[in-house]
Amino acid sequence: MIKCKAASSRRRESRRWRDGEANMNEYRDKLEDIVCQGVAVDLYHADEVLSLGRFVGQNANEINNANFGAFFRSLQIILTRNLILHIAKIFEEPNKRYSIRSIPSAIRILRANGDHLAIEQRPGLISALNRLGASLDEMEKLSDRELTNYLASFFEGRYSATHPDGKANARALRALKTMRDKVVAHPEAVCLEDMPKTVYAEIDELVGLAHAFVSAVGCGYLSTVYAADDGSWLMSGAAKRSTTCLKRLLQASTADVLPKD
Repeated sequence: MIKCKAASSRRRESRRWRDGEANMNEYRDKLEDIVCQGVAVDLYHADEVLSLGRFVGQNANEINNANFGAFFRSLQIILTRNLILHIAKIFEEPNKRYSIRSIPSAIRILRANGDHLAIEQRPGLISALNRLGASLDEMEKLSDRELTNYLASFFEGRYSATHPDGKANARALRALKTMRDKVVAHPEAVCLEDMPKTVYAEIDELVGLAHAFVSAVGCGYLSTVYAADDGSWLMSGAAKRSTTCLKRLLQASTADVLPKD
């Protein structure tokens, strides 16, 4: 009888261990799907659009002088609409009806399931947060669960209208989402002049924040590296390939739009 009880106890313990491991894998898979298959992909496309937009703007005189202005004005409209969509997707709030791949969705998983998410690369996570201004001494004293909560609060504050460090980003996000909802996705009968405006410098801030989040979470929880030790985004070069192709196309044009390198 004693042996049977011991064996039964071991089986229950083994079952609990397997269930716990299954939960860890489940929440890690969800986080990986959101960050790697969602936010990082939208970030790549946002970087690509920003690179193309900057190139067109920097060479506007040459493009107009070659009588290509009409085409590139239309291209800029298309790029701007795509940029609005990608940034809005990255910061979309979770929805009860369906799963969303966004930074707020990832933060919700981190907060709710921190006990089931292992920090696989703790030094890398702390280093990533420290580059953004987080206190090294404070983070090193935290348990993994506390560090996960710290990370969630740190990034959430950077786009919260109620946090001093997030007010500018929150305003820019409101403007982008209003444009997305009322102009890009749903062509309401509204006056564009009455729409809230945002500028590229504000968009750059939001993209930089998203880079930092993906870098920190990718390294810390998924052992996936998105940034170099100095914080520089590793996919920047790939996102500029289409801009390089456009530059070569204009240089090869018989209209001599751009001088050869």
